[in-house]
Amino acid sequence: MKMKRWISLLLVMIFICSVFVACDKYRPDDEEEEPIDPTKTQLTIMNFEGGFGSEWLDAARRRFEEMYKDTEFEPGKKGVQTHKAKAKNDGQAIRAKLDASGAEIFFNESVYYYDYLADDLLLDITDMVEETLTRYGETRSVADKMTAEQKAYYLSGGRYYGVPHYAGYNGIMYDCDLFDEYGLWFRNSEKSEFVKNDRDTKSAGPDGVLGTPDDGFPATYDEFFMLCDYMVAQGITPFVWAGEYYDTYIEKLIYALAVDHDGLQQTMLNYTLDGTATSLISEVGADGSYTKLPATEIGIENGYDMWRSEGKYLALKFVEKLVRNGNYYTSNAFSPALLYTEAQKDFVESRSEGKPIAMMIEGCWWENETKSYIREVADRTGDEAYAPENRRFGMMPLPKANRESVGKGSTIVDTHYSLGFIKKSIDPAKIPVAKLFLQFVCTDESLQEFSFLTNTVKALDYTVSEENLAKMTYFGRSVYQLHHESDVVYPYSAKNYYLDKQSAFSVHNSFNSLIDKSDYARPVSYLKDNVGNHAEAYFNGMYDYRRDSWKNSFGRYFR
Repeated sequence: MKMKRWISLLLVMIFICSVFVACDKYRPDDEEEEPIDPTKTQLTIMNFEGGFGSEWLDAARRRFEEMYKDTEFEPGKKGVQTHKAKAKNDGQAIRAKLDASGAEIFFNESVYYYDYLADDLLLDITDMVEETLTRYGETRSVADKMTAEQKAYYLSGGRYYGVPHYAGYNGIMYDCDLFDEYGLWFRNSEKSEFVKNDRDTKSAGPDGVLGTPDDGFPATYDEFFMLCDYMVAQGITPFVWAGEYYDTYIEKLIYALAVDHDGLQQTMLNYTLDGTATSLISEVGADGSYTKLPATEIGIENGYDMWRSEGKYLALKFVEKLVRNGNYYTSNAFSPALLYTEAQKDFVESRSEGKPIAMMIEGCWWENETKSYIREVADRTGDEAYAPENRRFGMMPLPKANRESVGKGSTIVDTHYSLGFIKKSIDPAKIPVAKLFLQFVCTDESLQEFSFLTNTVKALDYTVSEENLAKMTYFGRSVYQLHHESDVVYPYSAKNYYLDKQSAFSVHNSFNSLIDKSDYARPVSYLKDNVGNHAEAYFNGMYDYRRDSWKNSFGRYFR
């Protein structure tokens, strides 16, 4: 009897499972194990969460499913059911496995677009990108939200195969509450001095204009290190960063400083190799002296000249001064044992622990990445002032190299190569709904939703309303403002020589140097460990390295 009941129960379970396309046939990388509803069109989206998470995707999926619940995308089916799959690797790693994946739409970073195109992996989505978004009450297309540089890159042979995803900005994060508590602001005076009380007016900051959000921040590199010394004198540690990745994190700060000094047009010459360079300098003397070179026409034949830009040298000098002074950072900042998550925690809890750390070298995603720990600190201390919605962290406007550069505007750089795309091997029946979803996440409503859920920004042009800005943290608003008011460098080009040797132009490979016949690839380690003023030697060696290797790398384009 018991055996018969067990068999009957088993048959019922088999029947139920078959109705929902088999219990063991959840999509293999679907985290949610949500049973498939066979009455709806199925769509799986693979997302690389990184520091940006998936809350934004969950929200977009819910709205998309609701909006199109009565739409027939396939004969005999009404509505769409979306599934979320977590990508365990970035775009470089998943390329070879794309067709085997159960997903149709992908959001990832480190996606080298033209490598994917060379492998014929991407679906043509030109119609979706160029269509005016009138169905969502908008007057622009997705293409209209791209910069000229983005369009030149993504428009391959007159066709689009992907859309920009999130923006990855690196720089200096600061604790605004700590700045207020200790008076770490410059006051508006002819001398560089700090505020003394609440009645003092803050200085104009890097933009040189009073009454703007960067008031009180150090305007120049010299003022920045005055601030660091002032912090040390008050028992504050200026910096923490992830010791496990210190070369990478600080290199990206070097690059951010160089880009801000050289500006959008001059920086883009590093990738297009086509235009007039006005930011080049001569070889730097041992005493740091150099001269500005006359305007120089840049082409593929002399592209190595871009490695002698003034911004690169001044940024190296900035970091040399930073890493050579052990008072400016935590004792474990260069330890491989200091994981990025631990560095973030040290920064977050430093005030509550009575060991204040004022700044951190990180990326714009860090607060979203560690928001649960921010909440934990508030719960542990019983003080809601430490809660995520109340903590005031910010992304600092970078100081200018000198007084002459104050007020010339901000330029920031996105180094993540993020992309949203549809694989070419998608079931043809699903192409219309997949395109529709990819377009949907680029609507103004979705872009704003992404920002107030992640407190970061998408790599597109859009305005966040006052209502939605109010939903963002202090940090998120600072990132949005920096994005909204700065020129943005997207470090890529559609030129054939760039596509042929893209790795040679990547940020991580931009600092190779040839010094005394020896090659160096990591400037931070070199500047920290060598005695003397070695930014000069490293900068001169960067030019020597590029000049000596240029013909081997690109000679076939100008022979």
